[in-house]
Amino acid sequence: MLQSCWMLVASVLFATMSALVKLSSGDAGTFEIVFYRSIIGLIGVSILMLAQGERFHTPHLFGHFKRSMLGTISFTMWFSTMGHLPLGTATTLNYTAPLFIAATFIVTALAKRQKAPWLLGLAIAVGFVGVCLILQPSVNDEQLPWALIGLTAGAMGPIIFFQINQLGRLREPAMRIVFYFSLIGTIWGLLGCLIFEGGLKPHAAHTFVSLALVGVTALLAQLCLTRSYAYGNMMLTACFQFATIPFAEIISVVFFEETLPWPALCGMALILIAGVSATILTKRGQKKPSVKNPTADEDED
Repeated sequence: MLQSCWMLVASVLFATMSALVKLSSGDAGTFEIVFYRSIIGLIGVSILMLAQGERFHTPHLFGHFKRSMLGTISFTMWFSTMGHLPLGTATTLNYTAPLFIAATFIVTALAKRQKAPWLLGLAIAVGFVGVCLILQPSVNDEQLPWALIGLTAGAMGPIIFFQINQLGRLREPAMRIVFYFSLIGTIWGLLGCLIFEGGLKPHAAHTFVSLALVGVTALLAQLCLTRSYAYGNMMLTACFQFATIPFAEIISVVFFEETLPWPALCGMALILIAGVSATILTKRGQKKPSVKNPTADEDED
């Protein structure tokens, strides 16, 4: 379970990254932001790997390629919706991924005639209600195609995170997973920028600083998220993922002088309740098998 708590650290970093993207988006295009986000992460994780003597070579190259391509496409789809949907709606659709993860676990358990994690699924649903109360999404007829794109990006979540989990079970280090993700993202962002946005553009110094910080926070967040999904409990990690929204709201209040209406405060309370409930349920679930098999694999924690 301790590994899943890395998602809380990732949530703070992702919330910070979102604020920096907001500062950068007025001057830089979507693919340009993706490029800088990825290349700075690529440089940073490469330095870390070299410093720790971590190898770049992997016997699971195709697994890395699948995870990286799906993650990059999903991330780009979400970014594209932000230009055509209200920010709250686009973000809410992106955070449907934990719901799809919970549904996948429940359906799989029922298909195998095993005990389904209904209570954990309920905790995730409560957390999502909290997200909706904070962001208050809305879609009109003209925005429906973009909403479907955002929903598709969220639906890709289980495939992406199960792929990360599989790489973790194969003992692939978190830094190597992030390295290949950043490499694919760099190529993808550069090609998209050249084809659709006329190439990389000169910017003022403050914009480059914002873009650099987007890359740094994204790298650290990806390392924490990857560690959490690769080695932790996936449903608990999915529930903790909602914590990004309250952290983002707090940043908006402190740095952008926004206010929090009472529905947003209620939503933050629901996300807190969901996270605490999921933690308690996970700890109880771990105690039961530990009596029967004290040598159970600790990597499931």
